[in-house]
Amino acid sequence: MVKNPSCIGISIMFTCKRLLWIIKDKGESWTGEYFCDIILTRNVFPFLKNEDNVIDPDEVIFVHDKAPCMRANKTQHLLQDNDVKFWGNDI
Repeated sequence: MVKNPSCIGISIMFTCKRLLWIIKDKGESWTGEYFCDIILTRNVFPFLKNEDNVIDPDEVIFVHDKAPCMRANKTQHLLQDNDVKFWGNDI
């Protein structure tokens, strides 16, 4: 349960040369579909695959906070299908 829906998520990636910030607007809802199609596919995946942004794209591990849109099976499968290492729901 989200205690402060107007807060933003912050990702710290220790293998990054640059940080990627995606700020959730107040009142904006990140459904699983929006998260997969917009956040991951259009923003996160290109960022993680670009050597200008990360030290070694093969060593990147996507870590999430277990929000429903991140725990969704569709999201977990999308990460797998795009060869992104990630902390699954069992961690």
